[in-house]
Amino acid sequence: MAENADVIFSGGVVHTVDAENRVAEAVAIAGDRILAVGSNATVLGHAGPATRRVDLQGRSLTPGFIDAHAHFVFVGSGSDSIDCKAAGMGSISAIVEAVRQRAASTAAGSWIRGWGYDHSRLEEQRHPNRFDLDLASPDHPVVLTRTCGHILAWNTRAMELAGLTDQETDPEGGRYDRDERGLLGVSYERANDRIQAASTLTAEEIRRSLGAANQAYLASGCTSVHDAAGLTGRPMDIATSMVAAGELQVRLYAFATVNAADHALTGLLPSGVRSGFGDERLRLGAFKVITDGSSSGPTAATREPYTSDPSDSGIAYWEQDDLDALLERAHRAGWQCTVHAVGDRGIEQTLDAMERAQAAFPRDGLRHRIEHCGITPPDLQARVIRQGIVPVMQPAFFWEFGDGYIRNYGRERADVMFPAKSLIEAGVPVAGSSDAPVTDYRPLFGVEQALTRATMAGDVCGPDERVDLDTALRMHTINGAYASFEEELKGSIEPGKLADLAIVDADLRKVPATELRDLPVSMTWVGGRLVSEAP
Repeated sequence: MAENADVIFSGGVVHTVDAENRVAEAVAIAGDRILAVGSNATVLGHAGPATRRVDLQGRSLTPGFIDAHAHFVFVGSGSDSIDCKAAGMGSISAIVEAVRQRAASTAAGSWIRGWGYDHSRLEEQRHPNRFDLDLASPDHPVVLTRTCGHILAWNTRAMELAGLTDQETDPEGGRYDRDERGLLGVSYERANDRIQAASTLTAEEIRRSLGAANQAYLASGCTSVHDAAGLTGRPMDIATSMVAAGELQVRLYAFATVNAADHALTGLLPSGVRSGFGDERLRLGAFKVITDGSSSGPTAATREPYTSDPSDSGIAYWEQDDLDALLERAHRAGWQCTVHAVGDRGIEQTLDAMERAQAAFPRDGLRHRIEHCGITPPDLQARVIRQGIVPVMQPAFFWEFGDGYIRNYGRERADVMFPAKSLIEAGVPVAGSSDAPVTDYRPLFGVEQALTRATMAGDVCGPDERVDLDTALRMHTINGAYASFEEELKGSIEPGKLADLAIVDADLRKVPATELRDLPVSMTWVGGRLVSEAP
């Protein structure tokens, strides 16, 4: 006698994302697991008197999407920040006015934060600086984060609270803008550290941000997020308590992000914990190091100078020997290692360090990752394949930043950025992600961009690297599960796996690629429980 299901989904298009990318008609779940997948007739045999029936009405049922690289806390904190991407924010004067308005309703001395400005899209074609922001609020500390997350603009009060002076020297792996007046209030990469430390979110802000990110992701059909930085220290404590209280349903794979060798060597690595500690709700992820800047800043470390500025080839955080030593320590300690590497120089440096660590201390089943893996020409692609690296890419970058890639790096390099198709065809399980809030967190936006690689201006970066729908779905589901060693647990709709599911309000096979991003998600289920339902 067939086991009765708690819920049956039927009458639609089930993208199983199994090894053959089979499409089924119906799915049954029992408890927190998938019970059966197949035809309507077969699966309906599991219906009992208490079974809930969900008629898909021709809609698509997919595995719960997995965002394999995002900043969970900061996705949620956007509601407390000035949205510098909003309509009408195309100039420094508009941003200054928004800061002035926020200051009028903010307690004196409290931080005012903004996110998402892009100096290349502002009328003034430059970053806001401390002298601009002082006009809006001399008494409130103000910090604005560029859309890439790697460049900050701040005012004099923020500078004072961070203990910075006009005589400040540039730290290794970072720099300050300055003129005859001193620091201009714009910092890059490691030079951001002191401002970021001074403007840390309060416990209440963190809790509110975690809750907001949880709801936003669930409404988008995303059931798992790999947090690439943000869930360390106090945020991890708060997230742990919220998971235990049932306040967070999104499954989290939280990286331990290290930007200073002394922090890693004296604290994290000797602690004995490593990747995989935790459970299916909240698990400790990779040991992460940042080795260069952002793709759009641009601050990525490149082998040849930028096309837009022949005097610049980006910012590298580490000398090769130092990166080698740090990753070898983490590798020996049993961690999954990952490195933020965007430019070809940064990627080459990362591959060298990982190869040397493996040679010194061979391990099986590594799944070491490269976050972004941006400018990856054929010689570096060959090394990614040979070394068994899992690249975690952001297709959505092309929409917002693609025109800048062509301008800053030239067409040849822009065409080999995030080369998903080439690597996947070679057997590499490239995982898709958003890097939110750098770009839109919605997984269907990333799926769309994996298909189109289209820029805002209507250009295409690397048309030969566009993938088909099945591949784009795999990037944002099962490949993300593989990147966290969880492909036997989730990422596809197969019996025995967690019942993490999303209902998209269309047959995905019939929707033009350019319309995927805005498709509504009507229901999201995590572990067999309905956790989000559209009105």
